[in-house]
Amino acid sequence: MSTRAALKHLLKGDVYHMETVAKERSDHHKLWKKALSGEITKSEWKIILADYRGGVDYPISFFYKEIMEVYPNAKVLLNVRDPAKWYESVHGSILKLMTTVNRWPCTWFSSLIGKRDSLSLVKTLSEPIPKCSTMGLGMFGAVSESKEKAVKFFDEHVEEVKKHVPKDKLLVWEVKEGWGPLCKFLEVPEPSTPFPRVNDTAEIMQARRAMLIMSWIVIVVFPLVLAGLAFSNNWDISIVAAVFFGTILLFKLFGTLALSQAAGGVLN
Repeated sequence: MSTRAALKHLLKGDVYHMETVAKERSDHHKLWKKALSGEITKSEWKIILADYRGGVDYPISFFYKEIMEVYPNAKVLLNVRDPAKWYESVHGSILKLMTTVNRWPCTWFSSLIGKRDSLSLVKTLSEPIPKCSTMGLGMFGAVSESKEKAVKFFDEHVEEVKKHVPKDKLLVWEVKEGWGPLCKFLEVPEPSTPFPRVNDTAEIMQARRAMLIMSWIVIVVFPLVLAGLAFSNNWDISIVAAVFFGTILLFKLFGTLALSQAAGGVLN
């Protein structure tokens, strides 16, 4: 997220990110599904990126070759880091979140508040297997398997990018290098403000906890409590149905707002 924040500042515009898919551009979902199936056209890539100055992270980084064909003069930023730390970051944050939200009871709750398609697509976009993978694993697959396989996946991606992208269009860069190399590469003035340092792991884990808690309350605890009350008080079935569906309707209407506040905006 630090790189995205920096590029937004330097390029004076928005930068595509997985967060864009999850929270901002549901109108792009059909196009990303076409990209996954290999059926997307060059004109459709231009639709996806029309409002953006660049893109970082998955799914953009997975499809960098296809995007370079559409934008042959585009510059490519290869953001490298210690692959072991990259593994720990992915394994301890986004993989945990995506694993949680794509399991019951979170799947039922996300369907209830209209977020099932977005969350499922984010997971799917993190799973395709790049052609350079000698292990036959995608990003989530490699990270799930082991640290060693995740590091190998990372290293293979880095080497493939270096081989594919012309040297005059490629910058191999680490966030700790700051503004200097990045500004020189993009041919823009170096800002006087500090380089942004954004660590979203805590927010991602907060979102995971919020999703788990609300899912269990709405999908499991509430129906059991309602059933217990109905049984002990001999409620008429029509009363039980009215209370149940009325509460479910409220969650459907306001559940997204409540989840967004509890999750710090990550699952907005």
